[in-house]
Amino acid sequence: MSAELTLEALSSLCRKDSGDSQVWTNKGTTYHWNRGKETADGMINGVVRKLAGVEANGNKIWVVAGSIKISKSGEIIRFTGMPKKTQKILQGVGNITAQAETKALETA
Repeated sequence: MSAELTLEALSSLCRKDSGDSQVWTNKGTTYHWNRGKETADGMINGVVRKLAGVEANGNKIWVVAGSIKISKSGEIIRFTGMPKKTQKILQGVGNITAQAETKALETA
């Protein structure tokens, strides 16, 4: 499923950016995404939170910033806090991976 591959590309990007597979920084703001439920038609939904501060004890304070919506085909329909250019790159990585997997199955 291409939606899963787009999420894998997102996780890799976040890991490279922050060391955490669900955290990235854009224009000085740190964001965290959580996967939600998958719809019957294969669309993946989720929540995006942004770092609002840190408590005295060191706990991070996250507030809801928006949401994620990725179609079954891997197209990012909505992704709060993620630049459109980066979204296109993630979709492309997901599509290339899906095509490579399909070719591997065809030749096996």
